[in-house]
Amino acid sequence: MAYFSGQGRVYIGARDIDGNPAGLTFVGNVPELKVSLSVDTIEHQEAQSGQRLTDLQLIKTKKGEFACTLEELIATNLALALYGITTTITPGTVTGERLPNPVTPGSLYPLAHQNVSAVQIQDSDATPRTLPVSQYSVNAKHGSLVMLDVTTGGPYVEPFTVDYAYGGAQSTAMFTQALPERWIRFEGLNTADGNREVVIDLYRVAINPAKELSIITDELLKFELSGQVLADLTKPADGDLGQFGRLVLL
Repeated sequence: MAYFSGQGRVYIGARDIDGNPAGLTFVGNVPELKVSLSVDTIEHQEAQSGQRLTDLQLIKTKKGEFACTLEELIATNLALALYGITTTITPGTVTGERLPNPVTPGSLYPLAHQNVSAVQIQDSDATPRTLPVSQYSVNAKHGSLVMLDVTTGGPYVEPFTVDYAYGGAQSTAMFTQALPERWIRFEGLNTADGNREVVIDLYRVAINPAKELSIITDELLKFELSGQVLADLTKPADGDLGQFGRLVLL
């Protein structure tokens, strides 16, 4: 019997102007993938028998829903989940980044970059004075500092400014892109049927932003991508590919 239990790899990517995949990216481990189909119908009841029996049903709309659970916190997945663009930051240096005026000893002050090194803090005197390194603490990886003592060796003229070097990173901003439409492909195995190969294509999926990212948790981070499967009108309704997607048993 051809029971089904699937495992495999999920790829997501943009579509070109002809409606074809413009290169798909593997999204990592996906423990759950669902496709739900539904129709909205109009029903007609006859008015002769006294029982108002349904004698006609017309399909008004056809709908498809997509959902998958992602586990890997990679730039491709974040860009989809956050409606953002991922920027690759190359190493560089910063001179004269200003801290708030005044600073409060014991408070944390984020810098504009991460992976920082060679941090120096100066005041704004006409002849700037450098704050001793014992009077502040730097979280180099996260790119932040805590002012510990801003009086010893002073008086200092605020605002303080910071010079530092920074390393490479990847940054994904939230809600900087419009609703993404993507081609989604599953290349997998039916483990309940001798690992029979299977392919599923969804041609045009309007992806929703992630509902939540569970940042602090005892479990591994998982987040859901969901969306509506839209009709791809570049394909004929009666063609072999259909207009929404296809499932191929190999």
